[in-house]
Amino acid sequence: LYLLQAEEQFCSRNFERAETLYDAAISSSKMHKFVNEEALANELAGHFYLETGRRNKSVHYFSRAFDKYNEWGAVAKASALTEYLDESER
Repeated sequence: LYLLQAEEQFCSRNFERAETLYDAAISSSKMHKFVNEEALANELAGHFYLETGRRNKSVHYFSRAFDKYNEWGAVAKASALTEYLDESER
């Protein structure tokens, strides 16, 4: 639910609230050990930060998504994220 709300707030340009909700989605999925949900929440947060002009912050979230997708076994999906990562983050 947090992730859906974060996306809704992002689309409504309520960026402060979206940030809080992306982090809540990541924390909740981590707490419940839903690796796939944690990966997706990190990826979408990465896109959010990239779209709002915060590339440095987006790389952090894309890197975490990359790690979580690999942990989940979604290697091809993780590879697709490499375009968003700096060389040092891979």
